[in-house]
Amino acid sequence: MGLYLRKGFRAGPVRFNLSKSGLGISAGVKGARFGVGPSGTYVHAGRQGLYYRQYLPSGGSRTSQSNAGPEGLVKFVLAVFAIVFGVWLLLWLTENPVVIVVGIMVALGLLAVRWLVRFQRKKFVSEYNKSLDSIFVMSKSPPSVSALASLSQLQMKLPKSENIMREIEQIETDVYQAILDKVLDDGFITEDESSTICAAEQALRISPELRSKTKKDIFSAAYLEAIQDREITKDELDTLSNLISGLGIPQNEVQHELKIVHEIIDTQELSLPLEPIPFDKLAVRTQKNEKAYYQCSARVLKRKKSKTSLSGYEYTVQRDGTMVVTDNRIFVVGEGTTNIRYTDIADLDVDIDEGIIEISKTTSSQPVFLKTDAPIYTARLIDLLLGNYLVERSA
Repeated sequence: MGLYLRKGFRAGPVRFNLSKSGLGISAGVKGARFGVGPSGTYVHAGRQGLYYRQYLPSGGSRTSQSNAGPEGLVKFVLAVFAIVFGVWLLLWLTENPVVIVVGIMVALGLLAVRWLVRFQRKKFVSEYNKSLDSIFVMSKSPPSVSALASLSQLQMKLPKSENIMREIEQIETDVYQAILDKVLDDGFITEDESSTICAAEQALRISPELRSKTKKDIFSAAYLEAIQDREITKDELDTLSNLISGLGIPQNEVQHELKIVHEIIDTQELSLPLEPIPFDKLAVRTQKNEKAYYQCSARVLKRKKSKTSLSGYEYTVQRDGTMVVTDNRIFVVGEGTTNIRYTDIADLDVDIDEGIIEISKTTSSQPVFLKTDAPIYTARLIDLLLGNYLVERSA
């Protein structure tokens, strides 16, 4: 019995064709096929008398195709089905225009619903913003219990989407800042204004870190204005005290600034003549012909440039001991002695933030850096004694 082969047979959507030239494979649906044969790769599409057939570039030699391996075969099969499905879908849509119309209508409907939802959300957020302004900013008295209760109910109805929550967070932050601007407009916080701030902090979802930073910035601005002339008036002191109590700033958060304020106040009381310290009260010995007017613990520092420090410099301790200020010199006794005579002093400067006195000398290009617990007071006392020494010397 002779052996024969059929010239074409199907296996699902795939058709195998046999000819003298070799084996060919094609796949697709009615009206659109993609095939590979001895002559190359081709696309065939068409129905009802209109047909299209085009061979595609080979993309490489037979040797490169044979070396493609399983990965190349998978990519090829996926590409075949993607092209076939795309052509089939296009032909199917041309025969079913109603589907296109329905799709467009559905898309427009979804866009309309999305726009309506966004419009309603924006409207609700805008009403919430107006309510905050009415309760906290526009009102001349602290918010009532009923107003705060209504606000709480309104907050429960706010949209919970991430974008809306960010917008609401910014609105509440702006309202909080507006409250503080209004309260500080006349430079004094009343009890009612303090109550309004407290109510806003409880009602608005402002982070504790942001509240603390905002209050500290307000106090710092008033503090810097007060100390810029190295004098503190009663009005300036009252303003700082009012800000601390009215804004509810914890004392420990402004402890450094308050220490400097009180040090400046103490410094303002310094004047000549000064009362010398008895010899038996001195921690270190002085010369018989000099009088000591001040002593305290101090450190002599060395300074060098630093890229990591905010000030651009870093300090190391050269000597740690007791500093004595006399009528003709300053000296620090520790492991050795640092001695600075008034005749060698060219200038005095105080770094309030670092708590360091910088003494420029006429005899050296390197200043002397002294760190004490009361640098402003110490520098002012040295300045008085230095001036008195120069006057007596020139007389």
